[in-house]
Amino acid sequence: MKVGLKSVVDAHFLTLRNLGEEKASKLDLFVFYGIPALLAAASYAFCLKLSNEVFNASISVFSIFSALLFSVQVAMYGVFRSDRKATGDLILDLEEKDLAEETRKLLREVNANVSYLILVSCSAVTVFLAFFAFNFSPRLETSALVLFYGHFLLTVAMVLKRSHEIFDSEYARPLRFKSDSSS
Repeated sequence: MKVGLKSVVDAHFLTLRNLGEEKASKLDLFVFYGIPALLAAASYAFCLKLSNEVFNASISVFSIFSALLFSVQVAMYGVFRSDRKATGDLILDLEEKDLAEETRKLLREVNANVSYLILVSCSAVTVFLAFFAFNFSPRLETSALVLFYGHFLLTVAMVLKRSHEIFDSEYARPLRFKSDSSS
């Protein structure tokens, strides 16, 4: 199905496992889902209420993040497609191949996380628009806002860390130029 998003969610969940393990990390699941849910439950229990302006601003914030996250995917693809030329040195070429494979795997996971964040952003915009258009319980609205923001910000922090690793490793790569033999 062209609009089925299960693969996006499944790919994201596969990134929440520890290296070499099949199942998602319980700690990761707690951090990314449990903590936001606990914060949302606390906001509900303490009857926190926010003004409609917060929901209006949140619609803008999540809409802007959706567009920015698409840009991140384009930048990551640029890193993936970066020119990796053979040096002629077997050891250097093997190291370069191993590094490229590690980068490819990490980029694939970050792409899954970014796609998932775009889905979360679009879902948040939809939910906040519904809150704006219909009369829901203010406690429920605030809890949903806390849940979305908590989950979104923690996932963005993970993507930021991983993106930093990818770009930093690319910047750390030594520049190699082929010598001009015609001189």
